[in-house]
Amino acid sequence: MHFPKKLVFGLFLLPLVVFCGAWTMPSAGAPTVLTLNFGMEQIVLTDEILQGGWYNYDARQDLTHGKSLFSRATSMDETDTFAGTFPDIVQYLDRIAPKFEIIPFDGQIDFHPHAQPRFTVRGQKAGRVIDRERLYADILAALKGNQYPAVNVNYRTVEPTPAEQIINAIKQRSRFSTDCTDNPDRENNIALALGKFDGLRVNPGQQVSFNQVVGRRSAAMGFREAKIIVGGEYVDGIGGGVCQVSTTIFNAVVQAGLQITESHHHSLRSSYVPLGHDAMVSGAADLRFINNTGAPIYFETNFQNHHLTVTIYGRDKGNNIRYQLDTNVTKTLEPKNQWVDDLPTATIKDYQAHPDRYDKVLIKSGQAGHVVDTYIETYQGTRRLSRKLLRRNTYQATPNQYTLQKRAEPTTLVTETISKS
Repeated sequence: MHFPKKLVFGLFLLPLVVFCGAWTMPSAGAPTVLTLNFGMEQIVLTDEILQGGWYNYDARQDLTHGKSLFSRATSMDETDTFAGTFPDIVQYLDRIAPKFEIIPFDGQIDFHPHAQPRFTVRGQKAGRVIDRERLYADILAALKGNQYPAVNVNYRTVEPTPAEQIINAIKQRSRFSTDCTDNPDRENNIALALGKFDGLRVNPGQQVSFNQVVGRRSAAMGFREAKIIVGGEYVDGIGGGVCQVSTTIFNAVVQAGLQITESHHHSLRSSYVPLGHDAMVSGAADLRFINNTGAPIYFETNFQNHHLTVTIYGRDKGNNIRYQLDTNVTKTLEPKNQWVDDLPTATIKDYQAHPDRYDKVLIKSGQAGHVVDTYIETYQGTRRLSRKLLRRNTYQATPNQYTLQKRAEPTTLVTETISKS
């Protein structure tokens, strides 16, 4: 059987075209093919592919009325929207858009404590998003003009947030200060520990451990001996004064609204903060907190003239919000009486047997102890929004210290009577 040359050529060409996917021979009720050109990448959409993104087939049928893309395009009127007519295309674009779109990069914030400007931004990059309005219009025009259209996808440039706006959004969240005594060794330790936090950046969701930031308190790390509290007594120990740093940071952290996950009180009351406002650290006790603000926070510390200051910067707390510590003394512990350490046991026993031979002399007055509940309060202006118990503290009483002084032996007066002869 012989075929005309033109017919043979047409029969030969048809499979090639179908194979290449550029188009198929139109027929009544044939599914519409929509090709989207994303630069060098091409995506061919069919009714079947679009249907695959819908988990509820009945819902899709209700929205699309079971019609092809071509049928829906040609039957649209002025009151119809693209999203209402082609919900499957909009949904499909939402799924694949992250592959082709680029999120603008707002850059890296650099923190320069004690300098001006304190914050700078570097490395910003523009992004791009699919120009949806233009794409929707092009798809409609193509569908109405050709049952097998191809549409080029265009993008809009999205600029990063202006650096000035980023910097202006960083506010001082808190500042807290304490004063220390004039002791060179203690001040050395304070300066070392406080300096570890100067310039510290804490990212959203990050937990900070005081012990990890400061490190081990040892002579090899530059720490010296100074008074520390052990078992309710002041003794010499490496790193004395570090607890004043942790206490200052603790109060600044609370006032910044950060989440405290671990804190401890001393066994004795601290002189530099009110009852219940201290934060003791040691090898076994830590101060931990989480940046729950949703944005980075920054620490700036300063130590001059026996004055410690911790300042925290970050996203504005907003709406006149402030955080503070509050305490409630639930019990007072009266001081006990004790003899000074150097008083001989024999003297004490003699006093107990002959109290009239001694005077009991007060050498040092003790201090009452307290059981204190520490709360974190949140205020908006003058209105209290919340009050949450953080911890219960027991501060031991310090005893009254006495010594004994032996009374002098009474002097016997001898009176002579002289008689006259």
